[in-house]
Amino acid sequence: MSDITYDRLPKSYRLSQSTMLASVGFLFLARHLPFQLFGPALQIATWVIVTGLAGLAIATSCYVVIRYPYLSLVSTSDKDKYSQQFVSKRLLMVAKIIFPLGILFLCLGTTIAVFNGTGNQAVQAITLPYFYTQFAFSIFLCFWYDPITHPTLATFIRSTLGIGLIFVPVLLPVLLLGTVRCNRLLDAQSILLTIEMDKKENTTEDGFDASS
Repeated sequence: MSDITYDRLPKSYRLSQSTMLASVGFLFLARHLPFQLFGPALQIATWVIVTGLAGLAIATSCYVVIRYPYLSLVSTSDKDKYSQQFVSKRLLMVAKIIFPLGILFLCLGTTIAVFNGTGNQAVQAITLPYFYTQFAFSIFLCFWYDPITHPTLATFIRSTLGIGLIFVPVLLPVLLLGTVRCNRLLDAQSILLTIEMDKKENTTEDGFDASS
């Protein structure tokens, strides 16, 4: 695909990246707010803003994954916000190690709590399959994931700046739907290219026969 600028990418994709980045930025900014002066009201307002921005980013990203599942295959002449933030290959390698290990510790901790009968059993019954699904996904992400062969997942990662990965267990239906649609679109594009190539070959052969 031809190079285009970041500003020409779909607005929903740019909105998802911008709102996710804003939520993270506001969360770090909130650490320095004088909560002791304003009491619980400021804390509630802060969490509402952060949660609202993150929720908008995830919802918009779900739309992008279904509407433009192939978007990660589109190269831009300038870098998007994901490329600007994640430029270190070493950092990504460290993240690939820490992410599954962190999830594994959560799985083991929750499993031990379940067998010991400690904590809220209802919450553990929900979080345990969530953590194990996340762990299985993290293994796939570290050892089998490739942005070229898995463009839908790559689109989701880029549109949420990678933060959306923690919500993958509940967003699997969206990712599967986007993957099915992406495969159909790419197959249709491949068929069209094949037809165009056949037409060009036939035209060339006809021209050669006529000149003979």
